[in-house]
Amino acid sequence: MIVLTGSTGGIGRAALQTLLSEKLVPVSELRISSYNTAAIPAAVRETGIEIRKGNLYEPSTLVESYSGADVLFLVSFPSMGEERYKLHRNAIDAAKAAGVRHVIYTSLSFCGGAEGNTSVAQVAQAHLRTERYLKESGMTYTILRMASYAHLWNNYAGFLNLDAAPDVVQEAVLPNDGLEHWANRAELGEATAKVIANWQNYINKTLNFTGPELLTGVDIIKKYMKHTGRKVNVRILPVQEAIAWHIKNGSVPPEQASFLENWASWHTAISLGEKAFLDPTLEQLLGRKPKTIDDQADEIFSASNSLDTKDLVGI
Repeated sequence: MIVLTGSTGGIGRAALQTLLSEKLVPVSELRISSYNTAAIPAAVRETGIEIRKGNLYEPSTLVESYSGADVLFLVSFPSMGEERYKLHRNAIDAAKAAGVRHVIYTSLSFCGGAEGNTSVAQVAQAHLRTERYLKESGMTYTILRMASYAHLWNNYAGFLNLDAAPDVVQEAVLPNDGLEHWANRAELGEATAKVIANWQNYINKTLNFTGPELLTGVDIIKKYMKHTGRKVNVRILPVQEAIAWHIKNGSVPPEQASFLENWASWHTAISLGEKAFLDPTLEQLLGRKPKTIDDQADEIFSASNSLDTKDLVGI
């Protein structure tokens, strides 16, 4: 039995859809654990898949939700910092108590590669602590370090206003820049499903899903200008100057201004080369070349993909 979490979110939903549509695992061997079981779509329910309530904030529900399973697919909780780590720890503890043997965990691909275990990016810290806790749990594991989602490119490009009038010249202010890998979230979910279905092949392994290309933030902004015909002036400023500029210009709501320190640390990590590598694993699992930024340009550069700052906490 394989327990799936995050099935109504981006990665988890894509993984579930692939598992079901490609019949990678018999439905009788799958179970969904969700804090909001009512949110599971009717089409998923109609497959006959088992659904149990499991709330990361209520550890007692997790043991029952995971009971009888061999494998737990743990999608990282969409928040940053200590809360994320504590909730992951709740899930890992419950899995061990329920007799789960193997945990597949979705992490982030900082650290310079699968062998790296340190990062200056604040967003990576809860992930790295979770990885360490999982490795020390006594269960076997597979860690999937995910590339940055291509549709969230604007988080790394200075929070441009995609709804701005076509003749407006915008400013993109970045605190450092460097090469980074990007991937389509649906393809990441599809590849994840292949790992879930064949988890025995990935015991105690850390996999990097990097996408097919390396681009800087400036490179992505240039692609945005090319595909939309809009003009953007790019400036790379020292970290504190960049943060001050974004606070002054209201790039994020005032109540989220403290997030900018976290955001700037991603750019510092990127400038140090933490994401300046490619890995063939995603392509091998998909059986095709993953989508490039250009392949997704019509979708990700459209005004309908405007940045919602609530998305920032879930990166």
